[in-house]
Amino acid sequence: MSPHRQGPHILCVDDDQVARESAELLFNRWGYRVSLADCGEAGLEAIAQDPPDLILVDLQMPGMDGIEVLEWVRTNHPSIICIMVTGHATLQKAVEAMKQGAYDFLAKPFAPDEMKLVVERGLERRRLMLEAERLRAEKALMLANFVTLVSHQMRSPLAAVRQLLEVPASQALGPLPEAYQGFIKRAVVRLDLLARTLNTWLAMSRLDQDGIDSRKTTEELAPLMRDLVQRAEADITAAGQNLEVQVSDGQCQVEVDRESLLEALYNIVSNAVKYNRPGGTITIRGYKRDEEAQLSISDQGPGVSAQEAAYIFDEFYRSRRKDIKEKPGTGLGLAISLKVVQAHGGDIKVTSESGEGATFTVTLPCLQT
Repeated sequence: MSPHRQGPHILCVDDDQVARESAELLFNRWGYRVSLADCGEAGLEAIAQDPPDLILVDLQMPGMDGIEVLEWVRTNHPSIICIMVTGHATLQKAVEAMKQGAYDFLAKPFAPDEMKLVVERGLERRRLMLEAERLRAEKALMLANFVTLVSHQMRSPLAAVRQLLEVPASQALGPLPEAYQGFIKRAVVRLDLLARTLNTWLAMSRLDQDGIDSRKTTEELAPLMRDLVQRAEADITAAGQNLEVQVSDGQCQVEVDRESLLEALYNIVSNAVKYNRPGGTITIRGYKRDEEAQLSISDQGPGVSAQEAAYIFDEFYRSRRKDIKEKPGTGLGLAISLKVVQAHGGDIKVTSESGEGATFTVTLPCLQT
């Protein structure tokens, strides 16, 4: 095999035989592998048989023109770099081609060095694109491997240690000195918090838009609200708080992955219960407004300051306020809820005044009926 066939592969699509032969001569001289096509249709056949790294395509050709070739390549081979070749009379059309995805264009007549420079820049662009794609794939693989490591190599030992601590915590083998009882209880609490943190992080790492889409079903808003209330009611009662529910009677259908959405909403309610004032009321509302389903969850706790409102949906964010920071938590619950709601095409907003509680409003698109 000749040395020049080791280089990047360039396809020249041009109905001008002289232009094709000149391009072949120059690209071979510069160490590239070259393929030629005399029309757009022949160019697509050449791409299907042996996809090139870069295509030099004439803008004006009989039959399928350069714009049509560009659109096909952009849809079927988006990593292939396209450079349009045009005469000065069609310069505006070449600019339009760049807006539609062409990397660059050459206006006839052009010098060989000018063509070489544009092609080299295009090939460097492709190299960077492929490198970025490779790094993204590596990152995804590393994350998948790490999730597996956490699932199998960390949770099992934690569970075993937790079970072993149950023996001294329950004093099944005899009473412990009071000081030791305190140490054991704190160790159990810390282990439980660590286990919850790991489980929450795993849940977040497994959030997948395609997975949620594949599980979506059409649901009525009112039954969803009833299920949410049923899940949250025991927690609210156990905390010595009150529950108020307001659900409008109007029909509102949403397309949702029922379980992931209910878990996201339950996270918000759990947060409200945790930070509510003693004996306070949790208010859950559901209604339709402007072709959107709106679900709001309100508490009567310390509220969220304007400064913190911008960060509370960030992963691992915890308030700096001492009375809030002392409460156990992972800083992931609201972040997971937002990701789930956004995967449903919705959003979450918080409104609050310091000392007056907070209201989290979830909006979801309603189906047209």
